[in-house]
Amino acid sequence: MIRHSLAGAILSLALFAAPASAQQGPGPEHLKAARDVVVSSGLAQSFDSIYTEFVAGVRQSVGTTRPEMKKDIEEVLASLKDDAEGKRNEIVDTSARAFAGKMTEADLKEVAAFFNSPVGQRYNSFRPEVIDEIYALLQPWSVATSNLLYDRFYAEMRKRGHQL
Repeated sequence: MIRHSLAGAILSLALFAAPASAQQGPGPEHLKAARDVVVSSGLAQSFDSIYTEFVAGVRQSVGTTRPEMKKDIEEVLASLKDDAEGKRNEIVDTSARAFAGKMTEADLKEVAAFFNSPVGQRYNSFRPEVIDEIYALLQPWSVATSNLLYDRFYAEMRKRGHQL
């Protein structure tokens, strides 16, 4: 019993003696470096489309069926822009915390330096186009690869005397 109490006391002391940064997570400079990566890498731009797509959807669905409401629709959509920007900043900060939880501040600064460099900016300018190309190739590649693996699996199982 005394041994358990002593172990508990030592553990409590260790927790209270731990540095504040270990208890609170990454510091402000670490989070700033992570946020810079989220923004400079183009990840934050992918969050921008949410509001743009929402506006286009409302204009398409409500605007075309109720053209008499166009003025009010546009005013309400404009009034929601700040809310959308706040939500965007929220997900950027959440993303930054995720990066800060995985990478050191020094590494994040190096990553940001790459994305802020001319070659990093060129990479970002081509990235959406390349991702679209890869995505278009992914479905047929996935089916072909899966078929190849299934064919080889069945052939090997037949060699071993199994009929599937």
